[in-house]
Amino acid sequence: MADITRKDVERRVKRGESLKEIDMTGLNLDDFNFEGAIFYKCKFSGSSINRSNFAFSRFEVCLLNDCEMQECNLQESSFVECDFSKTDLRDSVLIEVNFRQTVLHSTDFSGSFLQDVVLIEARGDLCNFSFSTLNASNLNSAKFQVCDFSACRGLGINASAADFTGSEFRGARLDSS
Repeated sequence: MADITRKDVERRVKRGESLKEIDMTGLNLDDFNFEGAIFYKCKFSGSSINRSNFAFSRFEVCLLNDCEMQECNLQESSFVECDFSKTDLRDSVLIEVNFRQTVLHSTDFSGSFLQDVVLIEARGDLCNFSFSTLNASNLNSAKFQVCDFSACRGLGINASAADFTGSEFRGARLDSS
């Protein structure tokens, strides 16, 4: 159960407070404006966060596992050392997002647009990137094992020392990568 209500989160985000070590498990945060918010060691497990705006927000060491996050806007946001295991990010827009050292086990990015995304040392298996666009992104030293990149489009991807063991690339078009 959550330690805080949606209204309390909205109030604190609007005041520009940094939220630390707060349990927001299972909250309905659909259509929420996280713009400019800062979260540290917070737990969002099982929350519904569909169609939310994460522009210019920062999350460090947060649990965002088992969340519904479809059709979200994640622009110039940072999720360092976070856990997105089993989270649904389908049809989202991710531009200049930092996922450095993030856990992405069974995360669904299908149909999403990813541009200039940093996935350095990210770890994910069974991820779904099918029908997504992945342009000018940095996957150096990332591990995406047994992931689905079917019909994925990508230009200028940097993936040196990345591990894609067992991943599927059927119909993918990865130019200049």
